[in-house]
Formats: sequence, structure tokens, C-alpha cells
Amino acid sequence: MQKQIFPIIGDEKELPFYIVGIGVECWQYPVNRTGGYDFPQILVTNEGEGEITVNGSTVKLPVNSVFFIPPHLPHEYHSLSDSWIVSWVCFSGSEAEPLLEKWGLNKYAYFLSADTERMNRIISKAYYTIKSDKIYGNHYASAQLYDLLIEYRKIADNRQSELTSVSTVALADVLQYIEEKYAGPIKLGDLAQIAGITEQHLCRLFKKNLQMRPMEYLAKVRIQHAKEMLVYSEKNISEIAKATGFPDSSYFSALFKKHEGITPGEYREQH
Repeated sequence: MQKQIFPIIGDEKELPFYIVGIGVECWQYPVNRTGGYDFPQILVTNEGEGEITVNGSTVKLPVNSVFFIPPHLPHEYHSLSDSWIVSWVCFSGSEAEPLLEKWGLNKYAYFLSADTERMNRIISKAYYTIKSDKIYGNHYASAQLYDLLIEYRKIADNRQSELTSVSTVALADVLQYIEEKYAGPIKLGDLAQIAGITEQHLCRLFKKNLQMRPMEYLAKVRIQHAKEMLVYSEKNISEIAKATGFPDSSYFSALFKKHEGITPGEYREQH
């Protein structure tokens, strides 16, 4: 029995994300859509092997492959084995495609031999959420769809392999050093030396993974610790500035207001 649902769509259309169709470990029949499909699709291969053709290019899809097909893109896929088992989701929503576009993931793509365990769990959970509640199930599944898109982004960004890469280990060492030594003087050269890479490479790693420069991150860590001291200690502003690594209270107050929109004194009063 095919475990798939095409829920009746009502006020779900007002949601930022909602599921149009979903299937869990389904036997995949041959598909040939010369005009594409109206909604974006994410498919995960569970068993067997398939093949997809887009724009004249054909790719074999082994177990644990993930592929994304944007709306209205002509495509064809079929099994290459006795049975090809896939899980899939078709979706829509006012924020779904804009979010994928913002992430640069709104184009046809496939990822072979990916870590699909969590993605399969999310699809299965969304399926049973919709199946168990005919009225509000798809509303609850909206959040699970968002979770699925994040998981797809993680696979697309190759985050799993990055976690074991030399660069990521280097970045983790720097983050730990900042957290432990934020109160003392820290220079960009110090951080690069700890990572064992050039300052330029370190800046690229920070920009790619944290969307900020190393010294910006250091300032944020210092301000976060200063906020805790403002609330939970009786130290004055000057003492807190010194304790969190700022050269003087004036610079600390100016930077704090830039980040938080209020002065340290005002923050303490509010909290």
C-alpha cells in the first residue's frame, strides 16, 4: 500500500509553508512531465536505484540520494532496479520559494550518498501528522516542512562533511579560544595562529559560517558577557568594560549602544 497523501488545501494557502503532497517509502512509478510540475519537489531515495533526466542530462540516483526539482521544470525519472522506493514532498506557501531563492537552492539539484536519516524522519512525521488530523494536520506539518527545508539546505551546503574538515576544526578551536579568553587582549593574528591558517582564510571561514568577521564575533561575545554582568552583578560600567576585554568604558558604551540600541546603563535599568 502506497503511503501518500494529497491533502485538501483550504486556509493553508495563507501559511508561509504548506504541504501539497507527501509520500513515505513509496514504490516509484515512471514519471515523465514534459511541462514540469506546478510545485517544487524534494525526493529522497530509500531503496533501489533510479535515474533522472533534466535538460538532456541523465543522472543515476543510488540509495540515500536527495534531489530537488523546481516548479515547471520538464523532467523524467524512473527505476533502474526491480523496485525503487522513495519518500517525497511537494510543497508551496508564500515564503517557500522565496526562502529557497534566498538560500540559492531554488534550482534543480541532486546530492548522492547524502546523510538522509533525519530528512526521512521529518517526512515520515509530517505524513502522519497530516494523516492523523484532517483539519489541522497540515497546519502543524507547516513547521515540519520548514524543518525539512533547513535539513535540505544543510545537505546542499555539505555541512555534514564540513563538520569533519580541517577548516571547521580550526574554526571550532578559534571559537573556543574566544569564549575562554574574551576578557584579555585578542588580535586577529592571534586567532589565525591558533587556527593554523592565514588571517585571510580565517576571515573567509567566519564569513561563510557565521556571516561576520572574527573581530565582530569577538565583540558580540564580549557584549553578551557584559549583558550578563549588567543583570547579575553589582559591578559598575567601568569594571564591566574591563572585565569583558574593552579598553575603556567610553568605547564599551559606544559599541554596546551600536549593537543593542541602548546604553549599558539603560540595559541594566530595563532588566
